[in-house]
Amino acid sequence: MEITIGLGLLLIAAFFQGSFVLPIKMTRNWKWENTWLAFSFLGMCVLNLTLAFLFIPNLIGVYQSVPGIDLLLLIFFGLCWGLGAVLFGIAMDRLGLALGYPIIMGLIASFGAVIPMLIFHSNEVITLKGSILIIGSIIVVFGITLCAKAYALKEKFIGNKTQKSSLNILIAVAAGILSSFPNIGLSFGKSFIDVALKQGASDFMAVNSVWALFFMAGFIPNAAYTIFLLYKNKSFNQFKLSFGRNSLLGFLMAFMWIASFYLYGVSTLKLGTWGGIIGWPLFISLSIIIGYLWGLAKSEWKGASIQSKSKLNQGLLVIFFAVVIIAICNFL
Repeated sequence: MEITIGLGLLLIAAFFQGSFVLPIKMTRNWKWENTWLAFSFLGMCVLNLTLAFLFIPNLIGVYQSVPGIDLLLLIFFGLCWGLGAVLFGIAMDRLGLALGYPIIMGLIASFGAVIPMLIFHSNEVITLKGSILIIGSIIVVFGITLCAKAYALKEKFIGNKTQKSSLNILIAVAAGILSSFPNIGLSFGKSFIDVALKQGASDFMAVNSVWALFFMAGFIPNAAYTIFLLYKNKSFNQFKLSFGRNSLLGFLMAFMWIASFYLYGVSTLKLGTWGGIIGWPLFISLSIIIGYLWGLAKSEWKGASIQSKSKLNQGLLVIFFAVVIIAICNFL
């Protein structure tokens, strides 16, 4: 029953994660940096801290009680993730949902699962369970390579420069690696969760003590880069245009995004000892499917060659097959 509840929460979390970037395409008169700053502030600061202070008794006391090295590590992981979030936004803007999501989320699934295993379960690397996890991660990389080739074929077919195509893929790869840090931060956040539980937080909400500090640290790179673009592109004044509509869309992005991580955090508690390791690739694989379907619905690859579309579908199937293999570890 516990696993069933965990999987149900995971499905909802994946839907939110695979859908949260959609509103950015619906804004009017705002540039990318306007919308991304609004989303970052609302999601990483406003909603994040509101939920944490609502559901964690004496949140400040939690941070005062954990070891200083744990605080520094969580802040460091948050800053790394924040940089990855910036690159994620750029990659999604350039590559779209149909391609950007599989590449980024596939890497997130691999690194987010393998790194905690190497740190916390290193003795199990050579076991059947550990070996399947490693093999699945390697297959993810192969699937991403196919997706990258599909993108190169598409860009060549429509006449875009190869150098720009390669740069966009590199941005997506860097985003995928750095964006795996939420699961790494969660794996290192046991001391925060333990203290929160002792201070009266529920099993469902104790994980918020990790997210509150982690995402606040992640907001710093997002704010720095978007404010730089606002000055560079002289787009501060555009906040005045369609403010109500665009702010609401930014809030919708922020809500789906933060809800996906909070629900994921709760689901890991229901999935057993390896919940954070196995739940992560399941969460990512489902969000890949949802993001890809949204991309198709928006006709992002309309006009691309049949060969490039075929290669993209091959890559997506390989990535999906890989994360299913990784998920099998939960039943071993």
